Amino acid sequence: MTKGFRIAFGAVIAVIAAALVFAWKTAPPREPVYEGKTLRRWLEGHVPTSSADPRYGSPGWKKADEALRHIGTNAIPTMLQMIGAKDPPAVVLKLLEIVRKQHLIKIRYRYAYQRNEEAEYAFEVLGKDAAGAVPGLIRIYEAAVTPSSQRCAALALGHIGRAANPAIPVLLRSFTHTNAEVRFNAVSAIYYIGGDPGVVVPAMTRMLKDPKVEIRWNAVGALRQFGRRAGSALPALLEALDDPGRLGDDTLKNQVEIALWDIAPEKVAKPLVVEEATPMVAKGVTTSGLARIFGDQLYTLIPPGRAVPCAVYQGWGSDSDSQMQIVLSLYRGTNQTIASNHFLGQYEVMGIAPPPAKTHVQVAYVITREQILLCAHDDTRKMFLELRRVENKPQQ
Repeated sequence: MTKGFRIAFGAVIAVIAAALVFAWKTAPPREPVYEGKTLRRWLEGHVPTSSADPRYGSPGWKKADEALRHIGTNAIPTMLQMIGAKDPPAVVLKLLEIVRKQHLIKIRYRYAYQRNEEAEYAFEVLGKDAAGAVPGLIRIYEAAVTPSSQRCAALALGHIGRAANPAIPVLLRSFTHTNAEVRFNAVSAIYYIGGDPGVVVPAMTRMLKDPKVEIRWNAVGALRQFGRRAGSALPALLEALDDPGRLGDDTLKNQVEIALWDIAPEKVAKPLVVEEATPMVAKGVTTSGLARIFGDQLYTLIPPGRAVPCAVYQGWGSDSDSQMQIVLSLYRGTNQTIASNHFLGQYEVMGIAPPPAKTHVQVAYVITREQILLCAHDDTRKMFLELRRVENKPQQ
Protein backbone atom coordinates (compact mmCIF):
# COMPACT_ATOMS: atom_id res chain seq x y z
CA MET A 1 0.00 0.00 0.00
CA THR A 2 1.62 3.24 -1.16
CA LYS A 3 1.80 6.34 0.98
CA GLY A 4 -0.48 8.24 -1.45
CA PHE A 5 -3.08 5.51 -1.32
CA ARG A 6 -2.97 5.47 2.48
CA ILE A 7 -3.55 9.23 2.54
CA ALA A 8 -6.45 8.98 0.12
CA PHE A 9 -7.90 6.05 2.02
CA GLY A 10 -7.54 7.96 5.28
CA ALA A 11 -9.32 10.94 3.78
CA VAL A 12 -12.21 8.74 2.71
CA ILE A 13 -12.46 7.21 6.16
CA ALA A 14 -12.33 10.68 7.71
CA VAL A 15 -15.13 12.05 5.59
CA ILE A 16 -17.28 8.99 6.16
CA ALA A 17 -16.71 9.29 9.90
CA ALA A 18 -17.50 12.99 9.84
CA ALA A 19 -20.64 12.36 7.83
CA LEU A 20 -21.77 9.65 10.20
CA VAL A 21 -21.17 11.89 13.22
CA PHE A 22 -23.07 14.74 11.58
CA ALA A 23 -25.91 12.42 10.58
CA TRP A 24 -26.11 11.09 14.12
CA LYS A 25 -26.25 14.60 15.61
CA THR A 26 -28.98 15.71 13.19
CA ALA A 27 -30.95 12.48 13.05
CA PRO A 28 -34.57 13.33 12.25
CA PRO A 29 -37.47 12.18 14.38
CA ARG A 30 -39.31 9.06 13.28
CA GLU A 31 -41.15 10.35 10.24
CA PRO A 32 -44.44 9.41 8.59
CA VAL A 33 -44.59 7.11 5.60
CA TYR A 34 -47.07 7.24 2.72
CA GLU A 35 -47.31 4.41 0.20
CA GLY A 36 -43.97 3.05 1.37
CA LYS A 37 -42.06 6.30 1.01
CA THR A 38 -40.94 8.61 3.83
CA LEU A 39 -42.13 12.19 4.09
CA ARG A 40 -38.63 13.52 3.36
CA ARG A 41 -38.47 11.58 0.13
CA TRP A 42 -41.86 12.92 -0.91
CA LEU A 43 -40.74 16.47 -0.15
CA GLU A 44 -37.48 16.26 -2.12
CA GLY A 45 -37.71 18.95 -4.76
CA HIS A 46 -41.33 19.67 -3.81
CA VAL A 47 -41.46 23.46 -4.18
CA PRO A 48 -43.90 25.70 -6.11
CA THR A 49 -41.36 26.97 -8.65
CA SER A 50 -39.77 26.01 -11.94
CA SER A 51 -36.95 24.35 -9.99
CA ALA A 52 -39.34 21.70 -8.66
CA ASP A 53 -38.32 18.09 -9.33
CA PRO A 54 -40.63 16.44 -10.33
CA ARG A 55 -41.67 19.42 -12.42
CA TYR A 56 -44.20 21.76 -10.81
CA GLY A 57 -47.75 20.69 -11.66
CA SER A 58 -46.64 17.35 -13.13
CA PRO A 59 -48.25 14.04 -12.05
CA GLY A 60 -45.22 13.31 -9.86
CA TRP A 61 -45.44 16.72 -8.20
CA LYS A 62 -49.17 16.30 -7.60
CA LYS A 63 -48.54 12.87 -6.08
CA ALA A 64 -46.11 14.40 -3.58
CA ASP A 65 -48.71 17.06 -2.78
CA GLU A 66 -51.25 14.29 -2.20
CA ALA A 67 -48.83 12.53 0.17
CA LEU A 68 -48.24 15.70 2.19
CA ARG A 69 -51.94 16.45 2.51
CA HIS A 70 -52.65 12.85 3.50
CA ILE A 71 -49.96 12.88 6.22
CA GLY A 72 -51.22 16.29 7.42
CA THR A 73 -50.18 17.54 10.84
CA ASN A 74 -48.27 14.31 11.55
CA ALA A 75 -45.64 15.85 9.26
CA ILE A 76 -44.94 18.78 11.62
CA PRO A 77 -42.07 17.25 13.66
CA THR A 78 -40.20 16.33 10.47
CA MET A 79 -40.96 19.70 8.88
CA LEU A 80 -39.58 21.54 11.91
CA GLN A 81 -36.41 19.47 11.80
CA MET A 82 -36.02 20.25 8.10
CA ILE A 83 -36.67 23.97 8.41
CA GLY A 84 -34.12 24.25 11.20
CA ALA A 85 -31.48 22.19 9.37
CA LYS A 86 -27.98 23.44 8.68
CA ASP A 87 -25.10 21.97 6.73
CA PRO A 88 -22.00 20.43 8.34
CA PRO A 89 -18.76 22.44 8.31
CA ALA A 90 -17.44 23.45 4.88
CA VAL A 91 -14.53 21.01 5.09
CA VAL A 92 -16.94 18.09 5.53
CA LEU A 93 -19.03 19.26 2.56
CA LYS A 94 -15.86 19.49 0.47
CA LEU A 95 -14.82 15.96 1.38
CA LEU A 96 -18.30 14.70 0.64
CA GLU A 97 -18.05 16.22 -2.82
CA ILE A 98 -14.65 14.59 -3.37
CA VAL A 99 -15.97 11.17 -2.40
CA ARG A 100 -19.06 11.64 -4.55
CA LYS A 101 -17.02 12.61 -7.63
CA GLN A 102 -14.63 9.68 -7.15
CA HIS A 103 -17.56 7.24 -6.96
CA LEU A 104 -15.86 5.57 -4.00
CA ILE A 105 -19.10 5.35 -2.08
CA LYS A 106 -22.71 6.25 -2.87
CA ILE A 107 -23.64 9.32 -0.85
CA ARG A 108 -27.12 10.82 -0.75
CA TYR A 109 -27.05 14.31 0.72
CA ARG A 110 -29.40 17.25 0.32
CA TYR A 111 -28.15 20.69 1.22
CA ALA A 112 -29.82 22.38 4.17
CA TYR A 113 -31.26 25.25 2.11
CA GLN A 114 -33.12 22.68 -0.02
CA ARG A 115 -34.64 21.06 3.06
CA ASN A 116 -35.47 24.49 4.50
CA GLU A 117 -37.38 25.48 1.35
CA GLU A 118 -39.18 22.15 1.03
CA ALA A 119 -40.39 22.39 4.62
CA GLU A 120 -41.44 26.02 4.15
CA TYR A 121 -43.63 25.02 1.23
CA ALA A 122 -45.06 22.14 3.26
CA PHE A 123 -46.14 24.71 5.87
CA GLU A 124 -47.81 26.70 3.09
CA VAL A 125 -49.80 23.60 2.14
CA LEU A 126 -50.89 22.92 5.73
CA GLY A 127 -51.63 26.61 6.43
CA LYS A 128 -53.59 27.28 9.62
CA ASP A 129 -53.72 23.55 10.37
CA ALA A 130 -50.03 23.80 11.32
CA ALA A 131 -50.76 26.13 14.24
CA GLY A 132 -49.21 23.63 16.63
CA ALA A 133 -45.81 24.31 15.02
CA VAL A 134 -45.77 28.01 15.97
CA PRO A 135 -43.67 27.68 19.17
CA GLY A 136 -41.11 25.53 17.35
CA LEU A 137 -40.93 27.94 14.41
CA ILE A 138 -40.41 30.88 16.77
CA ARG A 139 -37.46 29.06 18.36
CA ILE A 140 -35.97 28.29 14.96
CA TYR A 141 -36.46 31.88 13.80
CA GLU A 142 -34.74 33.27 16.89
CA ALA A 143 -31.90 30.74 16.63
CA ALA A 144 -31.14 31.98 13.08
CA VAL A 145 -28.74 29.08 12.48
CA THR A 146 -28.52 30.15 8.83
CA PRO A 147 -30.10 32.95 6.76
CA SER A 148 -32.04 30.32 4.79
CA SER A 149 -33.43 28.66 7.93
CA GLN A 150 -34.52 31.97 9.44
CA ARG A 151 -36.09 33.14 6.18
CA CYS A 152 -38.07 29.92 5.75
CA ALA A 153 -39.20 29.97 9.40
CA ALA A 154 -40.53 33.52 8.94
CA LEU A 155 -42.37 32.58 5.75
CA ALA A 156 -43.79 29.46 7.41
CA LEU A 157 -45.22 31.61 10.22
CA GLY A 158 -46.82 33.81 7.59
CA HIS A 159 -48.35 30.75 5.90
CA ILE A 160 -49.97 29.73 9.19
CA GLY A 161 -51.65 33.16 9.39
CA ARG A 162 -53.57 34.47 12.39
CA ALA A 163 -52.73 31.46 14.54
CA ALA A 164 -49.08 32.60 14.40
CA ASN A 165 -49.94 35.78 16.32
CA PRO A 166 -47.56 34.83 19.22
CA ALA A 167 -44.67 35.29 16.77
CA ILE A 168 -45.41 38.99 16.16
CA PRO A 169 -43.26 40.42 19.00
CA VAL A 170 -40.28 38.38 17.79
CA LEU A 171 -40.80 39.39 14.16
CA LEU A 172 -41.25 43.05 15.07
CA ARG A 173 -37.80 43.08 16.66
CA SER A 174 -36.40 42.27 13.21
CA PHE A 175 -37.89 45.45 11.73
CA THR A 176 -34.74 47.30 12.79
CA HIS A 177 -32.28 44.61 11.69
CA THR A 178 -29.31 45.84 9.65
CA ASN A 179 -29.88 43.13 7.04
CA ALA A 180 -32.58 44.18 4.55
CA GLU A 181 -33.55 40.57 3.78
CA VAL A 182 -34.24 39.89 7.46
CA ARG A 183 -36.42 43.02 7.63
CA PHE A 184 -38.23 42.02 4.43
CA ASN A 185 -38.99 38.51 5.67
CA ALA A 186 -40.29 39.80 9.02
CA VAL A 187 -42.54 42.38 7.34
CA SER A 188 -43.77 39.76 4.86
CA ALA A 189 -44.65 37.32 7.64
CA ILE A 190 -46.67 39.88 9.61
CA TYR A 191 -48.35 40.94 6.35
CA TYR A 192 -50.07 37.53 6.37
CA ILE A 193 -50.44 37.08 10.12
CA GLY A 194 -52.20 40.40 10.78
CA GLY A 195 -52.30 41.02 14.50
CA ASP A 196 -53.37 43.84 16.80
CA PRO A 197 -53.57 47.08 14.76
CA GLY A 198 -52.52 49.04 17.84
CA VAL A 199 -49.18 47.22 17.70
CA VAL A 200 -48.72 46.40 14.02
CA VAL A 201 -49.94 49.62 12.37
CA PRO A 202 -47.34 51.93 14.00
CA ALA A 203 -44.57 49.46 13.16
CA MET A 204 -45.66 49.11 9.53
CA THR A 205 -46.01 52.89 9.27
CA ARG A 206 -42.35 53.27 10.19
CA MET A 207 -41.41 50.76 7.48
CA LEU A 208 -42.85 53.10 4.82
CA LYS A 209 -39.48 54.86 4.99
CA ASP A 210 -37.37 51.73 4.65
CA PRO A 211 -34.65 52.00 1.96
CA LYS A 212 -35.76 48.73 0.32
CA VAL A 213 -38.72 49.22 -2.03
CA GLU A 214 -39.99 45.64 -1.53
CA ILE A 215 -40.29 46.31 2.19
CA ARG A 216 -42.23 49.54 1.59
CA TRP A 217 -44.52 47.63 -0.79
CA ASN A 218 -45.39 44.96 1.78
CA ALA A 219 -45.80 47.55 4.54
CA VAL A 220 -48.39 49.35 2.40
CA GLY A 221 -50.18 46.05 1.75
CA ALA A 222 -50.21 45.18 5.44
CA LEU A 223 -51.68 48.58 6.36
CA ARG A 224 -54.34 48.22 3.70
CA GLN A 225 -55.61 45.00 5.27
CA PHE A 226 -56.49 46.81 8.50
CA GLY A 227 -58.84 49.19 6.68
CA ARG A 228 -60.20 51.95 8.92
CA ARG A 229 -58.23 50.49 11.84
CA ALA A 230 -55.07 51.78 10.14
CA GLY A 231 -56.24 55.38 10.47
CA SER A 232 -53.11 56.40 12.38
CA ALA A 233 -51.07 55.65 9.24
CA LEU A 234 -52.96 58.23 7.15
CA PRO A 235 -50.46 61.11 7.54
CA ALA A 236 -47.53 58.89 6.52
CA LEU A 237 -49.41 57.39 3.56
CA LEU A 238 -50.52 60.81 2.33
CA GLU A 239 -46.98 62.11 2.75
CA ALA A 240 -45.66 59.17 0.73
CA LEU A 241 -48.23 59.84 -1.98
CA ASP A 242 -46.90 63.40 -2.33
CA ASP A 243 -43.28 62.21 -2.49
CA PRO A 244 -42.81 60.09 -5.65
CA GLY A 245 -39.09 59.83 -4.98
CA ARG A 246 -39.74 57.91 -1.79
CA LEU A 247 -42.15 55.49 -3.44
CA GLY A 248 -39.71 54.53 -6.15
CA ASP A 249 -42.16 53.84 -9.00
CA ASP A 250 -45.72 54.40 -10.22
CA THR A 251 -46.72 50.86 -9.32
CA LEU A 252 -46.06 51.46 -5.64
CA LYS A 253 -47.81 54.85 -5.90
CA ASN A 254 -50.89 53.00 -7.13
CA GLN A 255 -50.61 50.60 -4.18
CA VAL A 256 -50.60 53.55 -1.78
CA GLU A 257 -53.71 54.96 -3.47
CA ILE A 258 -55.47 51.59 -3.16
CA ALA A 259 -54.48 51.38 0.51
CA LEU A 260 -55.88 54.84 1.13
CA TRP A 261 -59.04 53.86 -0.73
CA ASP A 262 -59.55 51.00 1.75
CA ILE A 263 -58.51 53.00 4.81
CA ALA A 264 -60.08 56.42 4.16
CA PRO A 265 -61.43 56.83 0.60
CA GLU A 266 -62.48 60.43 1.25
CA LYS A 267 -58.81 61.38 1.65
CA VAL A 268 -57.71 60.27 -1.80
CA ALA A 269 -60.78 60.00 -4.08
CA LYS A 270 -63.04 62.77 -5.39
CA PRO A 271 -65.64 62.83 -2.61
CA LEU A 272 -69.09 64.24 -3.19
CA VAL A 273 -70.83 65.65 -0.11
CA VAL A 274 -74.27 64.12 0.39
CA GLU A 275 -74.93 65.88 3.70
CA GLU A 276 -72.65 68.61 5.01
CA ALA A 277 -73.80 68.33 8.62
CA THR A 278 -75.63 65.06 9.14
CA PRO A 279 -77.92 64.51 12.14
CA MET A 280 -77.40 60.74 11.99
CA VAL A 281 -74.27 60.75 14.18
CA ALA A 282 -74.22 61.21 17.95
CA LYS A 283 -71.48 60.34 20.45
CA GLY A 284 -69.36 58.84 17.69
CA VAL A 285 -71.90 56.33 16.35
CA THR A 286 -74.66 56.31 13.75
CA THR A 287 -78.10 56.85 15.22
CA SER A 288 -80.00 55.88 12.08
CA GLY A 289 -79.26 53.86 8.98
CA LEU A 290 -77.98 54.82 5.54
CA ALA A 291 -79.82 52.98 2.76
CA ARG A 292 -80.31 52.95 -1.01
CA ILE A 293 -83.09 51.76 -3.23
CA PHE A 294 -82.45 48.39 -4.81
CA GLY A 295 -85.29 47.55 -7.15
CA ASP A 296 -88.30 48.76 -5.21
CA GLN A 297 -86.86 47.94 -1.77
CA LEU A 298 -84.60 49.77 0.64
CA TYR A 299 -81.22 48.12 1.12
CA THR A 300 -79.38 49.06 4.33
CA LEU A 301 -75.78 50.06 3.68
CA ILE A 302 -74.68 51.27 7.12
CA PRO A 303 -76.92 50.33 10.07
CA PRO A 304 -77.51 52.30 13.27
CA GLY A 305 -74.91 51.84 15.99
CA ARG A 306 -71.84 51.80 13.71
CA ALA A 307 -68.79 53.68 15.04
CA VAL A 308 -67.65 56.54 12.80
CA PRO A 309 -65.78 57.25 10.67
CA CYS A 310 -66.92 54.23 8.70
CA ALA A 311 -67.34 53.19 5.09
CA VAL A 312 -69.02 50.44 3.12
CA TYR A 313 -68.22 49.48 -0.47
CA GLN A 314 -70.30 48.21 -3.38
CA GLY A 315 -69.01 47.03 -6.74
CA TRP A 316 -70.39 46.98 -10.29
CA GLY A 317 -68.94 45.25 -13.34
CA SER A 318 -69.70 45.70 -17.04
CA ASP A 319 -69.18 43.49 -20.07
CA SER A 320 -68.04 44.80 -23.44
CA ASP A 321 -71.52 44.99 -24.96
CA SER A 322 -73.39 47.52 -22.88
CA GLN A 323 -72.79 50.90 -21.30
CA MET A 324 -72.78 50.71 -17.52
CA GLN A 325 -74.70 53.36 -15.59
CA ILE A 326 -74.57 53.66 -11.81
CA VAL A 327 -77.38 55.72 -10.29
CA LEU A 328 -77.86 55.72 -6.51
CA SER A 329 -80.98 56.83 -4.63
CA LEU A 330 -79.99 57.32 -0.98
CA TYR A 331 -82.04 57.59 2.21
CA ARG A 332 -81.34 57.85 5.92
CA GLY A 333 -83.70 56.76 8.64
CA THR A 334 -84.65 54.00 11.04
CA ASN A 335 -87.34 52.15 9.12
CA GLN A 336 -87.39 49.81 6.14
CA THR A 337 -90.17 51.71 4.33
CA ILE A 338 -89.21 54.32 1.77
CA ALA A 339 -91.89 56.83 2.75
CA SER A 340 -90.81 57.06 6.39
CA ASN A 341 -87.12 57.78 5.62
CA HIS A 342 -85.40 61.02 4.68
CA PHE A 343 -84.45 61.24 1.00
CA LEU A 344 -80.81 62.25 0.53
CA GLY A 345 -80.85 62.57 -3.23
CA GLN A 346 -80.08 60.63 -6.38
CA TYR A 347 -76.47 60.42 -7.57
CA GLU A 348 -74.69 59.23 -10.70
CA VAL A 349 -71.13 58.00 -11.17
CA MET A 350 -69.44 59.90 -14.01
CA GLY A 351 -66.66 58.97 -16.42
CA ILE A 352 -67.34 55.22 -16.70
CA ALA A 353 -65.52 53.74 -19.70
CA PRO A 354 -67.83 53.22 -22.71
CA PRO A 355 -68.12 49.93 -24.65
CA PRO A 356 -66.29 47.89 -25.76
CA ALA A 357 -64.18 48.41 -22.62
CA LYS A 358 -64.80 46.14 -19.68
CA THR A 359 -64.67 47.82 -16.31
CA HIS A 360 -65.25 47.33 -12.62
CA VAL A 361 -66.29 50.26 -10.44
CA GLN A 362 -66.45 50.49 -6.65
CA VAL A 363 -68.52 53.06 -4.78
CA ALA A 364 -67.72 53.92 -1.16
CA TYR A 365 -70.40 55.28 1.15
CA VAL A 366 -68.62 57.18 3.92
CA ILE A 367 -69.91 58.58 7.18
CA THR A 368 -67.63 60.83 9.21
CA ARG A 369 -68.50 62.64 12.43
CA GLU A 370 -70.00 65.49 10.41
CA GLN A 371 -70.72 64.37 6.85
CA ILE A 372 -72.07 61.74 4.52
CA LEU A 373 -69.84 61.34 1.45
CA LEU A 374 -69.76 59.35 -1.77
CA CYS A 375 -66.56 58.24 -3.54
CA ALA A 376 -65.97 56.13 -6.67
CA HIS A 377 -63.01 54.21 -8.08
CA ASP A 378 -62.54 52.50 -11.44
CA ASP A 379 -60.63 49.34 -10.48
CA THR A 380 -59.87 48.46 -14.10
CA ARG A 381 -58.34 51.79 -15.11
CA LYS A 382 -56.99 52.47 -11.58
CA MET A 383 -58.51 55.94 -11.39
CA PHE A 384 -60.94 57.84 -9.18
CA LEU A 385 -64.25 58.92 -10.68
CA GLU A 386 -66.48 61.92 -10.09
CA LEU A 387 -70.10 61.78 -8.95
CA ARG A 388 -72.93 64.25 -9.46
CA ARG A 389 -76.31 64.85 -7.86
CA VAL A 390 -79.05 64.29 -10.43
CA GLU A 391 -82.21 64.50 -8.31
CA ASN A 392 -83.07 66.30 -5.08
CA LYS A 393 -86.61 64.96 -4.71
CA PRO A 394 -87.67 61.37 -4.09
CA GLN A 395 -89.21 59.42 -6.94
CA GLN A 396 -92.97 59.16 -6.70
